[in-house]
Amino acid sequence: MSYQASLLEVSFAHSDDDTPIPTWNQVTRSVCSINSEMIEQVSRIVCGANDEEQASKVWDSWSGNVRRSVALLVDKIHHEGWLDSVGPIAGWPWDTGFFFLPRDADHRNLADALDAKSGKDGVYTRCSFRYGLPAYLSGWNHPGWQRSWIENDTPLACLHVGIFENGIAEAHLDLFNPIYTGGAPRSQVIKLPWLGSYNHKLLRLHRKWEGPKHAPDTRTSANFYHLMRGSVPLSF
Repeated sequence: MSYQASLLEVSFAHSDDDTPIPTWNQVTRSVCSINSEMIEQVSRIVCGANDEEQASKVWDSWSGNVRRSVALLVDKIHHEGWLDSVGPIAGWPWDTGFFFLPRDADHRNLADALDAKSGKDGVYTRCSFRYGLPAYLSGWNHPGWQRSWIENDTPLACLHVGIFENGIAEAHLDLFNPIYTGGAPRSQVIKLPWLGSYNHKLLRLHRKWEGPKHAPDTRTSANFYHLMRGSVPLSF
Protein backbone atom coordinates (compact mmCIF):
# COMPACT_ATOMS: atom_id res chain seq x y z
CA MET A 1 0.00 0.00 0.00
CA SER A 2 1.41 3.39 -0.97
CA TYR A 3 1.88 6.21 1.52
CA GLN A 4 -0.89 8.35 -0.02
CA ALA A 5 -3.27 5.39 -0.14
CA SER A 6 -2.47 4.56 3.46
CA LEU A 7 -3.47 8.03 4.59
CA LEU A 8 -6.74 7.77 2.69
CA GLU A 9 -7.60 4.23 3.74
CA VAL A 10 -6.27 4.15 7.29
CA SER A 11 -8.79 2.72 9.72
CA PHE A 12 -8.66 2.77 13.49
CA ALA A 13 -11.42 0.22 13.98
CA HIS A 14 -9.31 -2.94 13.88
CA SER A 15 -9.47 -5.45 16.72
CA ASP A 16 -8.55 -9.04 17.53
CA ASP A 17 -11.53 -10.11 15.42
CA ASP A 18 -9.87 -9.07 12.15
CA THR A 19 -6.19 -9.19 13.16
CA PRO A 20 -4.01 -12.29 13.67
CA ILE A 21 -2.18 -13.07 16.91
CA PRO A 22 1.27 -14.59 16.25
CA THR A 23 2.31 -17.99 17.53
CA TRP A 24 5.75 -18.74 18.91
CA ASN A 25 6.72 -20.52 15.69
CA GLN A 26 5.64 -17.52 13.67
CA VAL A 27 7.52 -14.86 15.64
CA THR A 28 10.66 -17.02 15.53
CA ARG A 29 10.13 -17.61 11.81
CA SER A 30 10.17 -21.36 12.37
CA VAL A 31 6.87 -22.39 10.79
CA CYS A 32 8.32 -24.26 7.81
CA SER A 33 11.80 -24.95 9.20
CA ILE A 34 13.70 -24.27 12.40
CA ASN A 35 15.29 -20.81 12.42
CA SER A 36 17.86 -21.19 15.20
CA GLU A 37 19.08 -17.61 14.95
CA MET A 38 15.62 -16.08 15.40
CA ILE A 39 14.75 -18.55 18.17
CA GLU A 40 17.86 -17.40 20.05
CA GLN A 41 17.14 -13.72 19.39
CA VAL A 42 13.49 -13.83 20.43
CA SER A 43 14.20 -16.08 23.43
CA ARG A 44 16.77 -13.58 24.68
CA ILE A 45 14.29 -10.73 24.33
CA VAL A 46 11.34 -12.58 25.84
CA CYS A 47 12.98 -14.35 28.80
CA GLY A 48 16.59 -13.15 28.96
CA ALA A 49 18.20 -16.45 28.03
CA ASN A 50 18.69 -18.81 25.11
CA ASP A 51 16.01 -21.10 26.48
CA GLU A 52 13.25 -21.73 23.95
CA GLU A 53 11.10 -23.79 26.31
CA GLN A 54 11.04 -21.07 28.96
CA ALA A 55 10.64 -18.28 26.40
CA SER A 56 7.68 -19.98 24.73
CA LYS A 57 6.00 -20.35 28.13
CA VAL A 58 6.44 -16.64 28.80
CA TRP A 59 5.15 -15.91 25.30
CA ASP A 60 2.01 -17.97 25.84
CA SER A 61 1.37 -16.24 29.18
CA TRP A 62 0.98 -12.86 27.48
CA SER A 63 -2.36 -11.58 26.21
CA GLY A 64 -2.98 -11.71 22.47
CA ASN A 65 -2.49 -8.00 21.88
CA VAL A 66 0.81 -8.01 23.78
CA ARG A 67 2.10 -10.96 21.75
CA ARG A 68 1.11 -9.13 18.58
CA SER A 69 2.79 -5.96 19.78
CA VAL A 70 6.08 -7.65 20.67
CA ALA A 71 6.10 -9.53 17.37
CA LEU A 72 5.56 -6.29 15.43
CA LEU A 73 8.45 -4.63 17.25
CA VAL A 74 10.71 -7.65 16.75
CA ASP A 75 9.85 -7.76 13.04
CA LYS A 76 10.31 -4.02 12.64
CA ILE A 77 13.62 -3.85 14.52
CA HIS A 78 14.89 -6.95 12.73
CA HIS A 79 14.01 -5.30 9.41
CA GLU A 80 15.85 -2.16 10.53
CA GLY A 81 18.95 -4.21 11.33
CA TRP A 82 19.61 -3.63 15.04
CA LEU A 83 17.88 -6.56 16.76
CA ASP A 84 21.29 -7.75 17.99
CA SER A 85 21.41 -4.70 20.28
CA VAL A 86 18.16 -5.57 22.05
CA GLY A 87 18.43 -7.47 25.31
CA PRO A 88 15.63 -8.84 27.52
CA ILE A 89 12.36 -7.02 28.01
CA ALA A 90 12.32 -5.19 31.34
CA GLY A 91 9.07 -5.61 33.20
CA TRP A 92 5.86 -6.30 31.30
CA PRO A 93 5.43 -5.25 27.64
CA TRP A 94 2.37 -3.22 26.71
CA ASP A 95 0.34 -2.88 23.55
CA THR A 96 2.69 -1.08 21.06
CA GLY A 97 5.86 -0.95 23.17
CA PHE A 98 8.25 -2.35 25.76
CA PHE A 99 11.17 -1.42 27.98
CA PHE A 100 14.32 -3.46 27.50
CA LEU A 101 17.89 -3.84 28.64
CA PRO A 102 20.45 -3.14 25.91
CA ARG A 103 22.73 -6.15 25.44
CA ASP A 104 25.81 -4.20 26.53
CA ALA A 105 25.94 -2.85 30.07
CA ASP A 106 26.79 0.71 29.01
CA HIS A 107 24.24 0.64 26.12
CA ARG A 108 27.00 1.83 23.79
CA ASN A 109 26.26 -0.74 21.08
CA LEU A 110 22.61 0.29 20.94
CA ALA A 111 23.44 4.00 20.79
CA ASP A 112 26.18 3.41 18.23
CA ALA A 113 23.86 1.30 16.07
CA LEU A 114 21.19 4.01 16.02
CA ASP A 115 23.70 6.85 15.62
CA ALA A 116 25.16 5.00 12.63
CA LYS A 117 21.70 5.10 11.04
CA SER A 118 21.31 8.81 11.80
CA GLY A 119 22.84 11.90 10.28
CA LYS A 120 22.37 13.76 7.03
CA ASP A 121 21.54 10.73 4.89
CA GLY A 122 20.41 8.40 7.67
CA VAL A 123 17.00 6.83 8.14
CA TYR A 124 16.86 7.85 11.81
CA THR A 125 16.99 11.29 13.37
CA ARG A 126 18.47 11.94 16.79
CA CYS A 127 15.89 13.66 19.01
CA SER A 128 18.23 16.49 19.86
CA PHE A 129 18.23 20.23 19.24
CA ARG A 130 21.46 19.68 17.35
CA TYR A 131 19.35 18.02 14.65
CA GLY A 132 16.67 20.69 14.62
CA LEU A 133 13.83 21.98 16.74
CA PRO A 134 11.25 19.46 15.36
CA ALA A 135 13.63 16.60 16.17
CA TYR A 136 14.12 17.93 19.69
CA LEU A 137 10.37 18.32 20.23
CA SER A 138 9.72 14.75 19.05
CA GLY A 139 11.28 13.59 22.31
CA TRP A 140 9.66 16.29 24.44
CA ASN A 141 6.94 14.00 25.78
CA HIS A 142 9.56 11.58 27.07
CA PRO A 143 11.46 13.69 29.62
CA GLY A 144 13.11 10.62 31.15
CA TRP A 145 14.95 9.80 27.95
CA GLN A 146 18.59 10.89 27.97
CA ARG A 147 19.14 9.96 24.32
CA SER A 148 16.52 9.12 21.72
CA TRP A 149 15.95 8.51 18.02
CA ILE A 150 13.02 8.37 15.60
CA GLU A 151 12.71 7.08 12.05
CA ASN A 152 12.60 9.79 9.39
CA ASP A 153 11.81 7.70 6.30
CA THR A 154 8.60 6.08 7.58
CA PRO A 155 5.33 8.03 7.67
CA LEU A 156 3.19 5.49 9.54
CA ALA A 157 3.96 3.08 12.38
CA CYS A 158 7.45 4.45 12.95
CA LEU A 159 9.92 3.40 15.62
CA HIS A 160 10.66 5.77 18.49
CA VAL A 161 13.53 4.67 20.74
CA GLY A 162 14.94 6.17 23.91
CA ILE A 163 17.50 5.38 26.63
CA PHE A 164 16.90 6.40 30.25
CA GLU A 165 19.56 7.57 32.67
CA ASN A 166 19.56 4.17 34.39
CA GLY A 167 20.44 2.47 31.09
CA ILE A 168 17.05 0.90 30.42
CA ALA A 169 15.78 1.57 26.91
CA GLU A 170 12.30 1.88 25.45
CA ALA A 171 10.99 1.10 21.98
CA HIS A 172 7.47 1.87 20.84
CA LEU A 173 5.56 2.62 17.68
CA ASP A 174 4.18 6.03 16.77
CA LEU A 175 1.10 6.21 14.57
CA PHE A 176 1.87 9.33 12.50
CA ASN A 177 5.42 10.60 12.16
CA PRO A 178 6.00 14.39 12.06
CA ILE A 179 9.70 13.74 11.36
CA TYR A 180 8.91 11.91 8.11
CA THR A 181 10.94 14.04 5.70
CA GLY A 182 13.06 11.46 3.90
CA GLY A 183 11.06 10.62 0.77
CA ALA A 184 8.00 12.63 1.78
CA PRO A 185 6.14 14.75 -0.80
CA ARG A 186 7.85 18.13 -0.92
CA SER A 187 4.53 19.90 -0.40
CA GLN A 188 4.26 18.33 3.06
CA VAL A 189 7.71 19.25 4.34
CA ILE A 190 8.30 22.60 5.98
CA LYS A 191 11.92 23.69 6.36
CA LEU A 192 12.66 26.15 9.13
CA PRO A 193 15.84 28.18 8.50
CA TRP A 194 18.50 26.95 10.94
CA LEU A 195 15.87 24.97 12.84
CA GLY A 196 15.30 21.82 10.80
CA SER A 197 12.37 20.28 8.92
CA TYR A 198 9.10 18.55 9.71
CA ASN A 199 6.07 17.08 7.95
CA HIS A 200 3.19 19.49 8.63
CA LYS A 201 0.47 17.09 7.44
CA LEU A 202 1.60 14.27 9.69
CA LEU A 203 2.13 16.66 12.59
CA ARG A 204 -1.56 17.60 12.44
CA LEU A 205 -2.60 13.95 12.29
CA HIS A 206 -0.19 13.10 15.10
CA ARG A 207 -1.68 15.77 17.35
CA LYS A 208 -5.24 14.71 16.59
CA TRP A 209 -5.05 10.93 16.70
CA GLU A 210 -2.27 10.40 19.22
CA GLY A 211 -3.59 12.85 21.79
CA PRO A 212 -5.24 11.76 25.06
CA LYS A 213 -8.73 11.69 23.52
CA HIS A 214 -8.04 9.19 20.72
CA ALA A 215 -4.78 7.41 21.61
CA PRO A 216 -6.36 4.57 23.65
CA ASP A 217 -8.39 3.55 20.59
CA THR A 218 -5.90 4.31 17.80
CA ARG A 219 -2.51 3.33 19.21
CA THR A 220 -3.16 -0.42 19.26
CA SER A 221 -1.22 -3.34 17.85
CA ALA A 222 -4.28 -4.31 15.78
CA ASN A 223 -4.21 -0.95 13.99
CA PHE A 224 -0.42 -0.99 13.67
CA TYR A 225 -0.52 -4.48 12.15
CA HIS A 226 -2.71 -3.30 9.28
CA LEU A 227 -0.60 -0.18 8.77
CA MET A 228 2.65 -2.17 8.66
CA ARG A 229 1.45 -5.05 6.53
CA GLY A 230 2.93 -4.71 3.06
CA SER A 231 5.68 -2.29 4.10
CA VAL A 232 7.53 -4.40 6.71
CA PRO A 233 8.22 -8.14 6.30
CA LEU A 234 5.98 -9.48 9.06
CA SER A 235 6.28 -12.93 10.55
CA PHE A 236 2.52 -13.48 10.81
